[in-house]
Amino acid sequence: MRTYFFGVETVPVAMAKDLVVGSVHDGRNYRIMLARINGEEIIETRFLAGENDWEGHSALNLNDGYLIGGAVEGVATPDGGEGWKAYVARLDESLNVLWERKLNVRNNGAVYSILPAGDGFFIAGETGRPGDKGFFLGKVAPEGELLWLKDFGSWNDAVFTALLPEGNGLRLIGSVKDGRWEVKSFEFSRDGEPSREEVLAEGIALTACRWNGKLVLAGYRGGNFWVRVGNADTTLGEGSATSLLPIGDKLLVGGELEGKAVVVEISGEGEPKVRELWENGWVEVLGEGVALGVKEEGENTVIVVERIEDR
Repeated sequence: MRTYFFGVETVPVAMAKDLVVGSVHDGRNYRIMLARINGEEIIETRFLAGENDWEGHSALNLNDGYLIGGAVEGVATPDGGEGWKAYVARLDESLNVLWERKLNVRNNGAVYSILPAGDGFFIAGETGRPGDKGFFLGKVAPEGELLWLKDFGSWNDAVFTALLPEGNGLRLIGSVKDGRWEVKSFEFSRDGEPSREEVLAEGIALTACRWNGKLVLAGYRGGNFWVRVGNADTTLGEGSATSLLPIGDKLLVGGELEGKAVVVEISGEGEPKVRELWENGWVEVLGEGVALGVKEEGENTVIVVERIEDR
């Protein structure tokens, strides 16, 4: 296990191949962190910053570089902040910015997911402020031109979960609150036309994927670590599931359980296997053979990298 810090708060959020994307607070503002990783070692870092706060939230590996998403030029607050512009940038293999786009979506937006579209990229995320929260879906060309963007919904609160391919279209999943928290699915054509909407479950899903042909939701329900595979729920103790990594016939779920960073292994048979990794923190990102997350060390929040090969 290795720990790193590049400011008073260092948080990894997404991973694409060897690139970890996240945010660092330098004591004044947040900056987007770009970190190359080899095993447990961070071998290179770059930071993107500008007016006010900048945060990194998503990443996509390309043949000749990366696409990253996030939120920039806003002011971070405990309830999410205000004035954020949804952000998407193309990086070359040396992590140089080739182009970037800052999108004003309802005066407060963030790109949480990026999918390849063949002739461009789909982007999706959250928008709005508490009392009028929603989601957005858009498409950008390979050179960064915004082709279309649609925002929708107005709930008391909302948490973006994932954007997934769905047949010949797209499925945006998010958790919304109007009275109680529900996980909802919104299906769209590849041109952004809505086609279907449904409630999937009660609770808050922080991430989602497909595994063995089934939809997987992961997050928390009633304050407890919660995973749903198809229609089967797994609920553990106090905590939250934050990341998913399907590996063949196994599903790894990262998160926090009873104050400890954990990886839970789910298979088609038997009870879930819980691996405790480190104290006073949680797993944020799962990559091939590695877990990344945070822990509290004194007054700082540091990044933790730990190998998770089969034991």
